[in-house]
Amino acid sequence: MGQLNLEGCDISSQSLTCVSIHRKGAKPRLWRNRIHNCGGTGIYIYDSAKGTIEDNDIYENAQSGVEISEAANPDIKFNRIQGNAQHGILVHDNGKGDCTDNEIFKNRLAGIEVRESGNPKIHRNKIYSHESSGGIYIHHYGRADIEKNEIYHNSLSGVSCWQSGKPICRQNRISMNGEFGVHIRDGGWGTYEDNDLRNNARAGILVAPDCALKVILERNLVD
Repeated sequence: MGQLNLEGCDISSQSLTCVSIHRKGAKPRLWRNRIHNCGGTGIYIYDSAKGTIEDNDIYENAQSGVEISEAANPDIKFNRIQGNAQHGILVHDNGKGDCTDNEIFKNRLAGIEVRESGNPKIHRNKIYSHESSGGIYIHHYGRADIEKNEIYHNSLSGVSCWQSGKPICRQNRISMNGEFGVHIRDGGWGTYEDNDLRNNARAGILVAPDCALKVILERNLVD
């Protein structure tokens, strides 16, 4: 069921989604495609679908580059996701996913946003140059395993967490961002260990007083 291989295509659309992957059993492979100038999201994976999204150029879509929801659990790896009018990757409504080794840059909103019980793995990505936003946002009961990423040159904070967002953030290099390396506020939680948080504009980490008892900070490098 749902084992399509899509390779080497140039895909654009004036409708809401360039590529839609949905329903349990769907598990296509999208490899080395250009997915761009869609009227909505570039690739939308939902309704328990899986799949491998690998080595694609995903750019200049009117909403997010990739959107994952409703228990979908794809592998998103080695893609270049840039210039989308909303997020690079949006994970929400119990979406999962393994987002690994991607280059995510110059999207209008956050490079990756996780909310509403989304829970992806975010490993070894480069997330940078978001001129009006931050690198990763976790909020409204979002969860994420954020490990060994390079998050830099974003106009706001590298990682921002609020309203019961609860990431595990380890061994990342978060630097040269326009505000904080990590900003935890308004009821954000999480574990932050072994990160390099030096050379951000305001501070390596800011934890609001209302969050202090719910945040674990261990062995981070700060200025």
